[in-house]
Amino acid sequence: MATYSRAKPAGMPTWVDLLTPDPEASRNFYHALFGWEYDIGGPEFGSYATARIGSRSVAGIGGQMPDAPAMPAFWQLYFASDDPQADIAKAEKLGAKVEFPLMEVGTFGTMVSLSDPTGAAFNLWKAGTHIGSQVTEDPGATAWFELYTPNAKKARDFYTAQLGMTAEAMPGDLEYYILKRGEDMQAGVMQIDPAWGNMPPFWAIYFSVVNTDQSVETLLKHGGKIMGNIEDTPFGRMAAVVDPHGANFKIIQPPAQ
Repeated sequence: MATYSRAKPAGMPTWVDLLTPDPEASRNFYHALFGWEYDIGGPEFGSYATARIGSRSVAGIGGQMPDAPAMPAFWQLYFASDDPQADIAKAEKLGAKVEFPLMEVGTFGTMVSLSDPTGAAFNLWKAGTHIGSQVTEDPGATAWFELYTPNAKKARDFYTAQLGMTAEAMPGDLEYYILKRGEDMQAGVMQIDPAWGNMPPFWAIYFSVVNTDQSVETLLKHGGKIMGNIEDTPFGRMAAVVDPHGANFKIIQPPAQ
C-alpha cells in the first residue's frame, strides 16, 4: 500500500475516473464491489462523486456530457502535470491531439484530455486542492495501469518522452514494455494482437482486491461480466471484467507474501 498527502510528481499516474450514463447505479455497483463510499459534489460540478476507502480518495465517478451521444461507460487515466500548457505543446509536438481543451475545475485543479499518437485517450491533471488518488495498491484502490495499443513501440516512445520515464521490454512472446520512473514501475504498454479482433487502443485500469474469485462472484451478482477466465500470473490472480454499463477494467489479487 502507498499513501499520498501531496500532489504526485509530474508524469506519474495520479487519478482515474469513470464516465457513465447512470452515475447513481455505477456508484452502487462499485460500492458493492469495492466498498467505496462517496463525497458527491454539487450540480455546478455535475454531481461528480469522489470515491473513498476510509478517508482517502481513490477514484471518481461522473456523468457523461448531457448533449453527448449515448455511449458505454469508460474508465480514464490522468497523469500529473506541473505545467499543462507546456505539456500540451510537448504532446502535440510528439504527435498527440487535444480532444477537450484545458479546463479549470473550480479550485480542485486543471485538466486537459488528449489522445496519444496511437489513438488512446489520456488526461493531464494539475492539482489544486484535489491531489489525486490518496492511496494505491490497497484493496479497492488502483494497482496498475496498462495501455493496449496497435503500435507498442510508437506508444512507448511517446510516453517516455512525454512523461520523462524510461522503458524496459518484458521477456516473452507478447510485446510489452514497462514504463519506469527511476526503478519504480509506473505502467505497462502492450501490443494488441490482431487475433484479439477489432480492439481499440485504451488504458486499462487495474484495481486491487483481497480475493479475485469472491470479487468476480460479487461483480456477476450485481450485473457485471467477466471476459475470459480468472488467471494466475506471476503478478497475482487477475480477471478482466466489465461493469453493468460497459466499462472495462481489471481486478487483481496480489501474490501471497
